[in-house]
Order: sequence, then structure tokens, then C-alpha cells
Amino acid sequence: MSTSRGERGAVAGLEGVLFAVLILVTGTLVVTNSWSVLQVRRSLDGAAREYIRGYTQAADPTAAQRDGRIALFDVLDGEGVRAGTVSIDGPDPSVFGPCATATVTLSSTVPALLLPFIGRVASTTVRVTHTELVDAHREMTVGRSYDPEATACAR
Repeated sequence: MSTSRGERGAVAGLEGVLFAVLILVTGTLVVTNSWSVLQVRRSLDGAAREYIRGYTQAADPTAAQRDGRIALFDVLDGEGVRAGTVSIDGPDPSVFGPCATATVTLSSTVPALLLPFIGRVASTTVRVTHTELVDAHREMTVGRSYDPEATACAR
């Protein structure tokens, strides 16, 4: 009885290794991109929260804008996010006053895929919005368009 070994059951050699490397590299790029989007979202969330906190606890509209922006840039700087990459849509200071609604929206574009020697292939925009009421129990100078009847305290 002769036992010859055929090629039945043979596993691909080099092709299988190359395919596995391709899957590994692609998976690594996807995970890295997902992590960068989550990191930017977390940074913008903290920055928006601090902006609103500084804005709503100020004594006048000018100080509100200044305090909000200082808090925002402090958080972004601490997180390592360049302030020039973040777009800020802040509340209107002319309606600043007790119980006025203050909303800030921050957005930043994150590269969806950054390849070596090629650069950015696509991008994703991360947008965060926070809303809070201006402190009702603080003495303050109100904005020129402030209407106390249109605030949450009047309802």
C-alpha cells in the first residue's frame, strides 16, 4: 500500500499571509480613526460645557463672551486640540440676562482616513451643542435686546 501525499487540504501560503496583513492594516486604520473621532467628540463636549458655564455665570454680555471663550480655549489647549480647527457658534450676547437661554455649538472636521504618503482621504465633522440658562440669582447687566417675558423664568 502506497501512501502518496496529494495537495488535498493544503492551505494557501504567501497569499494567505498577505491577505491577513491587509486585513490587519485596514482594521488598525479603522480603529485608529474611530478613536480619533471619539477623542475629538469628548474634547468638544468638555469645551462646550465649560464655555456655557463661563458664559452663564458672567455679570454682563461682554464678560460672558470673554469668560466663555477663555474657558473654551483652556479646555481645548489642555486636550491638545488646535483652536483653529474648531468652529464656534455661540449665543447672542444682546439677549443676555437672567434666565435667558444660552446655546453653543462647536464643530470640528476630523480626517476619516489619514494614509501615509497620501494624506487625508476623507473627513468626518463632529458637532456638539450645549444649552443652559443664565443664572437667575446673580446681579448683572442685561443685553440691549433682553426680554424678561421671553425667558424660562416668566413661564
